[in-house]
Amino acid sequence: MTVAEIIDHAKNILVIGHQRPDGDCIGAGLAFRHVCLRHGKACDFVFDSPVPEHFLFVPDSDKMNVFSASEYDTVVCVDCADHLRTGKYVGYLDKAKHTLNIDHHKTNNRFAQTNIVAAGACSTCEILFGLLDDMGEIDDNVAYWLMTGLSTDTGHFMHSNTSARVFEIAASLCRYNIDPHEIASKLYKNVRYEKTKLIARAIESMRFFADGKLCVISVRLADLQECGCVLADTEGLIDYGMMIGSVDVAVCITEQNTPQYKVSYRSKTIDVAAAAAVFGGGGHKLAAGCSVSGKYEDVLRKVVKSVTDGFAF
Repeated sequence: MTVAEIIDHAKNILVIGHQRPDGDCIGAGLAFRHVCLRHGKACDFVFDSPVPEHFLFVPDSDKMNVFSASEYDTVVCVDCADHLRTGKYVGYLDKAKHTLNIDHHKTNNRFAQTNIVAAGACSTCEILFGLLDDMGEIDDNVAYWLMTGLSTDTGHFMHSNTSARVFEIAASLCRYNIDPHEIASKLYKNVRYEKTKLIARAIESMRFFADGKLCVISVRLADLQECGCVLADTEGLIDYGMMIGSVDVAVCITEQNTPQYKVSYRSKTIDVAAAAAVFGGGGHKLAAGCSVSGKYEDVLRKVVKSVTDGFAF
């Protein structure tokens, strides 16, 4: 079934994003919800995490994580590499008559009945632009959400996934009534003082391995509490490791509320998806993630080994 057919056949649609959503997930989810509502379908967009404060500026931010129905015959997952990324909402996939998976991660395991997965795309919003543009469904709001996702998943057009196609899409979106400068300012020049304190802690935590080519940032629960931050505030911290010229791989290890650590990998050249796969994670060649259980020093040792084993720095 095509996306248009899935929407037409649906009665109640639930759009699910991944835990700890980023701008791509939020942009894609809100855009898809908007289109469904315009077709007269009941539609909600949820994810198994609090709404990130730094994305409250986007249109309809107050509509996220709000349920208007008790049952949904159609479930659409956006930016989820596998069904477990839906967290506590995974059960809705089993109950739905129709399931759709729209994603850009090369490790996606095609868990839905209909899978639209393009590993070469910079973001889920890039894929969604193509789908919605062909359907004639892009308006000012959709353009705003898609530009948000396009910008965040390309590091505001600085990551290696920024292609000619990305700039073509950005140019097309700018023809609608949106202000790219306003979006960029709210995304990248709107940091709370508390987050700034956390950034300082993250920089102070840096440890270097492999002759300085591997930088590890650590964020403990105590850091979050003492800085007045939440887990969502750790987004972007890894970029400070990548700013260092001698660093090829940066890793951010974040302590969770359980005896577990969220590990994010970023790389300039090395395939860190292979490193994340050691722990059952995945992602892209230059950006991946996973979860690792254990005591901090053991987790650190295992994570460093996952990067240094098999790679010539």
